[in-house]
Amino acid sequence: MTGTVDTVKGLTRGATDVLTKIEAVEDAAEAGRGRLDQVVLSEASQIVDRASQRLRMSGDLTVVALAGATGSGKSSLFNALTGLDLAAIGTRRPTSSMPLACVWGEEPAGELLNWLGIPRRHQVQHRSSLEDAHSEDLDGLVLLDLPDHDSTEVEHRLIVDRLVELVDVLVWVVDPQKYADAALHNRYIKPFASHSSVMVFALNHADKLTDEQRESCLADLTRLLKSDGLKNPQLVATSAMSGDGLDDLRDLLVKRVSAKRAARERLAADVDRVADRMASQCGTAKTPEIAQADITELVDALSDASGLPVVVEAVRRSYLQRATAATGWPVTKWLARFRPDPLRRLHLDQVPRQQGKALRKSASNEVSIARSTLPAATPVQRARMDTAVRTITNKAAAGLSRPWADSVRTAIRKREESLGDELDQAVARTDLGTNNNPGWWAAARFLQWLLFLVALGGAVWLVLAAFLDGVTLPEWEGIPYATMMLVGGAVLGVALSIACRLFATSGANRRARLVAKALRTELEKVADSHVVAPAREELDAYTVCRDKLAIARG
Repeated sequence: MTGTVDTVKGLTRGATDVLTKIEAVEDAAEAGRGRLDQVVLSEASQIVDRASQRLRMSGDLTVVALAGATGSGKSSLFNALTGLDLAAIGTRRPTSSMPLACVWGEEPAGELLNWLGIPRRHQVQHRSSLEDAHSEDLDGLVLLDLPDHDSTEVEHRLIVDRLVELVDVLVWVVDPQKYADAALHNRYIKPFASHSSVMVFALNHADKLTDEQRESCLADLTRLLKSDGLKNPQLVATSAMSGDGLDDLRDLLVKRVSAKRAARERLAADVDRVADRMASQCGTAKTPEIAQADITELVDALSDASGLPVVVEAVRRSYLQRATAATGWPVTKWLARFRPDPLRRLHLDQVPRQQGKALRKSASNEVSIARSTLPAATPVQRARMDTAVRTITNKAAAGLSRPWADSVRTAIRKREESLGDELDQAVARTDLGTNNNPGWWAAARFLQWLLFLVALGGAVWLVLAAFLDGVTLPEWEGIPYATMMLVGGAVLGVALSIACRLFATSGANRRARLVAKALRTELEKVADSHVVAPAREELDAYTVCRDKLAIARG
């Protein structure tokens, strides 16, 4: 959350924890985007934005809101606290309509009040009941009188709902007859149970109760609040008419204003609340690991399904056939032309290759791979491949919460759909060495043709000597040179052919091993891009989300 941090460089060190928590929530929300509930993620984004805006404003101002139901007496309590007749009460205004602000001290509060949307405001320049011996301690207090939360006007309730999300401290003003109101508890208290530290409950009209009744109401209200989830609810009995409890409420507000921590505590409570909601979906399980043995099994299954053994064998036989055609005895090697090349039969010789790899470009500049005619994977091979994919998927999702487990499965399923086509292309784009002939083939071919010409020369010499007078046959130890040329050339040619065959067999096996390694490397890439990488990407996002939420909740 770089933007938020940069905008609040002037904050004191006390804000560091809040900034860290906010940044952690933002990072967790980013990691969980598209995986966790969008409603919760939107709430997290709103809290981050709201925190950024609030922290840019003065940290010396503390916004305290008086909220309550119709007839709770909060406007009377507001006037009693301010010492001014600012809030209309009684018959003049049966219900509070627009929020009203009263600001203590010289600290500019215009920007903050504009952000809160408070059009009616008053800057206190004199001593009020709140300021008895505490005038300096209250500098920076912004006291709000909110509309009634149970107003029949929808607009009024919406104002309350908005400001409840923004103010630093909430003082809920309740009366002895309506403090158990279900609307108050279900709509405002239970959802904000984690905000116990920034809420105060004022049991107003306490002057109408006996001491015993007052204690009974306070005890019952405490019980209700704890059942709502508040750990240590702060309660005070007040009366705007008699002034009872105003000193206690004043002391609470003075303490809040003096500490200058209310805004940070409120933001921290907001972060805790959304972090808890996100954590309930994210979970805290240890990040699963994808075992290398499972990846190896997947590659083995892909190798089997892609026809790798068939291709490797075809490469070996093609090498031998081409070696025979290049280095064989000229008299017999032409017979090899009648045997189709094994790679050509599989259409694996159609993709031009340069420096080991070459791909044809289509008109749209996308890579186009020639289709081979490899045998389709058998049901057994496909079942083995599906099982290997499912094993990795299940292990990658093991122990994760449902959103993350579903995310892992979905990520793999999306890429798995194109797995079959990718296997065919992986074979087609692998260099099979069809244009990479050993140099000794050319040398052997030259020797074969030289020996053939010697043998042919001897045969022609013998024929001419048999049918033409005057053609002599010189001899060496009784053997004509022509006969020696014919027999020697043929025998040495056949011998060279046999020797070349032996060398070619060794070369074919070596070429087959190299191609098998290259093919497996390509299939490892396919396994990674279509199964392993999608799973690990989801697991990495889960790890970030889980760890960042741990920081935010810490």
